[in-house]
Amino acid sequence: MPMKSLMALVTELVARLEDGSLNAGFHRTLQRGSAHGSVTVEVDPSDPSQLMIIVRMEICPAPRQNLQVFLATLLELNHGFRGRAAFSLDDLGVVFLNAGRHIVNLDEDEVVDLILWTSEQADHWDDILMDSFP
Repeated sequence: MPMKSLMALVTELVARLEDGSLNAGFHRTLQRGSAHGSVTVEVDPSDPSQLMIIVRMEICPAPRQNLQVFLATLLELNHGFRGRAAFSLDDLGVVFLNAGRHIVNLDEDEVVDLILWTSEQADHWDDILMDSFP
Protein backbone atom coordinates (compact mmCIF):
# COMPACT_ATOMS: atom_id res chain seq x y z
CA MET A 1 0.00 0.00 0.00
CA PRO A 2 1.70 3.24 -1.07
CA MET A 3 1.96 6.21 1.30
CA LYS A 4 -1.07 7.85 -0.30
CA SER A 5 -3.13 4.76 0.49
CA LEU A 6 -1.74 4.69 4.03
CA MET A 7 -2.92 8.27 4.46
CA ALA A 8 -6.32 7.27 3.06
CA LEU A 9 -6.48 4.56 5.72
CA VAL A 10 -5.53 7.07 8.42
CA THR A 11 -8.20 9.47 7.10
CA GLU A 12 -10.82 6.70 7.19
CA LEU A 13 -9.89 5.75 10.76
CA VAL A 14 -9.99 9.35 11.96
CA ALA A 15 -13.37 9.94 10.30
CA ARG A 16 -14.77 6.77 11.90
CA LEU A 17 -13.39 7.78 15.29
CA GLU A 18 -15.03 11.19 14.98
CA ASP A 19 -18.42 9.90 13.86
CA GLY A 20 -18.45 6.96 16.29
CA SER A 21 -18.56 4.27 13.61
CA LEU A 22 -15.21 2.63 14.45
CA ASN A 23 -16.30 -0.70 15.91
CA ALA A 24 -14.89 -4.10 16.78
CA GLY A 25 -14.40 -6.09 13.60
CA PHE A 26 -12.92 -3.22 11.59
CA HIS A 27 -10.10 -4.73 9.50
CA ARG A 28 -7.95 -3.29 6.72
CA THR A 29 -4.78 -4.68 5.22
CA LEU A 30 -1.80 -2.43 4.65
CA GLN A 31 1.62 -2.55 3.08
CA ARG A 32 4.64 -0.34 3.39
CA GLY A 33 7.62 -1.29 1.28
CA SER A 34 8.30 -4.97 1.85
CA ALA A 35 6.27 -5.12 5.08
CA HIS A 36 2.61 -6.04 5.09
CA GLY A 37 0.04 -6.39 7.80
CA SER A 38 -3.27 -5.09 9.04
CA VAL A 39 -5.11 -2.60 11.18
CA THR A 40 -7.94 -4.01 13.26
CA VAL A 41 -10.27 -2.89 16.01
CA GLU A 42 -10.70 -5.47 18.74
CA VAL A 43 -12.27 -5.71 22.17
CA ASP A 44 -9.61 -5.38 24.88
CA PRO A 45 -9.49 -8.88 26.42
CA SER A 46 -8.58 -7.45 29.85
CA ASP A 47 -11.41 -4.88 29.74
CA PRO A 48 -14.29 -5.86 27.42
CA SER A 49 -15.80 -2.37 27.73
CA GLN A 50 -12.81 -0.93 25.81
CA LEU A 51 -11.93 -1.16 22.13
CA MET A 52 -8.36 -1.19 20.86
CA ILE A 53 -6.90 -0.32 17.49
CA ILE A 54 -4.12 -2.78 16.65
CA VAL A 55 -1.47 -2.48 13.94
CA ARG A 56 0.15 -5.85 13.25
CA MET A 57 2.91 -6.08 10.64
CA GLU A 58 4.40 -9.41 9.54
CA ILE A 59 8.19 -9.36 9.68
CA CYS A 60 9.62 -12.82 8.92
CA PRO A 61 9.66 -16.43 10.01
CA ALA A 62 11.82 -17.02 13.06
CA PRO A 63 15.10 -18.60 11.99
CA ARG A 64 15.81 -22.25 12.75
CA GLN A 65 19.46 -21.50 13.52
CA ASN A 66 20.64 -18.99 16.11
CA LEU A 67 17.12 -18.69 17.52
CA GLN A 68 18.31 -17.59 20.97
CA VAL A 69 20.42 -14.77 19.48
CA PHE A 70 17.49 -13.78 17.24
CA LEU A 71 15.08 -13.63 20.19
CA ALA A 72 17.58 -11.64 22.24
CA THR A 73 17.87 -9.21 19.32
CA LEU A 74 14.08 -8.79 19.24
CA LEU A 75 14.04 -8.06 22.98
CA GLU A 76 16.75 -5.42 22.55
CA LEU A 77 14.78 -3.83 19.72
CA ASN A 78 11.61 -3.89 21.85
CA HIS A 79 13.49 -2.03 24.57
CA GLY A 80 14.62 0.58 22.04
CA PHE A 81 11.04 1.15 20.88
CA ARG A 82 10.27 2.46 24.38
CA GLY A 83 6.80 0.99 24.51
CA ARG A 84 5.62 2.28 21.13
CA ALA A 85 5.62 -1.19 19.56
CA ALA A 86 6.86 -4.71 20.26
CA PHE A 87 7.89 -7.78 18.33
CA SER A 88 5.99 -10.99 18.96
CA LEU A 89 6.06 -14.58 17.77
CA ASP A 90 2.88 -16.42 16.77
CA ASP A 91 2.13 -20.15 17.12
CA LEU A 92 3.56 -20.84 13.66
CA GLY A 93 6.88 -19.16 14.40
CA VAL A 94 6.19 -15.97 12.44
CA VAL A 95 7.48 -12.69 13.86
CA PHE A 96 5.22 -9.63 13.91
CA LEU A 97 5.66 -6.02 14.96
CA ASN A 98 2.60 -4.91 16.94
CA ALA A 99 1.32 -1.63 18.31
CA GLY A 100 -2.02 -0.92 19.89
CA ARG A 101 -3.93 1.77 21.72
CA HIS A 102 -7.37 2.12 23.28
CA ILE A 103 -9.60 4.17 20.99
CA VAL A 104 -11.08 6.24 23.82
CA ASN A 105 -9.61 9.74 23.55
CA LEU A 106 -7.39 8.67 20.63
CA ASP A 107 -6.70 11.72 18.46
CA GLU A 108 -5.72 12.15 14.82
CA ASP A 109 -2.00 12.56 15.56
CA GLU A 110 -1.96 9.33 17.53
CA VAL A 111 -3.67 7.45 14.69
CA VAL A 112 -1.11 8.83 12.22
CA ASP A 113 1.75 7.88 14.52
CA LEU A 114 0.38 4.44 15.27
CA ILE A 115 0.03 3.46 11.62
CA LEU A 116 2.85 5.35 9.92
CA TRP A 117 5.54 4.88 12.58
CA THR A 118 4.78 1.20 13.12
CA SER A 119 4.68 0.41 9.40
CA GLU A 120 7.90 2.39 8.87
CA GLN A 121 9.67 0.39 11.59
CA ALA A 122 8.37 -2.88 10.14
CA ASP A 123 9.60 -1.98 6.66
CA HIS A 124 13.00 -1.02 8.09
CA TRP A 125 13.54 -4.01 10.38
CA ASP A 126 12.10 -6.82 8.23
CA ASP A 127 14.95 -6.65 5.72
CA ILE A 128 17.63 -6.24 8.39
CA LEU A 129 16.37 -9.20 10.41
CA MET A 130 15.98 -11.46 7.37
CA ASP A 131 19.50 -10.57 6.16
CA SER A 132 21.03 -11.04 9.62
CA PHE A 133 19.21 -14.29 10.42
CA PRO A 134 18.69 -16.24 7.16
